[in-house]
Amino acid sequence: MGRFKSNQPPSQVPQGMPDGSPPPGYSIYNPEDWPKEFNAGLIGIDRDGVINEWKNIIRKYEDVRWIPGSLEAIRTLRLKGYKIMMFADQPNIHKGLLKPEDVDKIMNNFYMKEFGMNGIFSIDGFLYNTSDDPRDQFAKPNTGMFQRMKQMYKMDIKGAYYVGDTLEDIKMAQNGGAKPVLVRTGFGAKTEKENFKGINSKYKDVQIFDNLLDFANSL
Repeated sequence: MGRFKSNQPPSQVPQGMPDGSPPPGYSIYNPEDWPKEFNAGLIGIDRDGVINEWKNIIRKYEDVRWIPGSLEAIRTLRLKGYKIMMFADQPNIHKGLLKPEDVDKIMNNFYMKEFGMNGIFSIDGFLYNTSDDPRDQFAKPNTGMFQRMKQMYKMDIKGAYYVGDTLEDIKMAQNGGAKPVLVRTGFGAKTEKENFKGINSKYKDVQIFDNLLDFANSL
């Protein structure tokens, strides 16, 4: 588990470049416009299925397919002053199909670069589990990742939003005292169909949106 922050945002378009045509490696956004403080609250976001399309193993940049509007959503939330903590399930580490270094490397070398290119010049952190064993305190819907976040970053999920696309995400949010949000991307539409149709008092507190950008625009 670790914290990933874009300490060196992409350079701006050099003087003399035509408007709207930055060269590769440059961002059209100005990091000087980025907020200095984020006091609106905390939002936890499940990565796979909410920000990018779910894939069993994400090891290289070709494996990442952004969900339309998700990067704009993160930028919108940051500009509104929210702290952002990303979470991910990585049970393939326990299965020997993936290494922690693989997860860390793509987060540092691809995600944060793409975030910066899309005007997201920082997030507050990224935590992931390494197994789906229900006995593992960090496996969803257990709240170990929330507890680790509180220890490492001094941020409490209680009363904050948590956005996910699976029933395990919703249960983890509820178990941790967060406000659960379901998006219909990833497995979300299937989750809604199987668990949220009709009257179900266990999930009456769940807010449902088509995608992360719709949620961001609702705040």
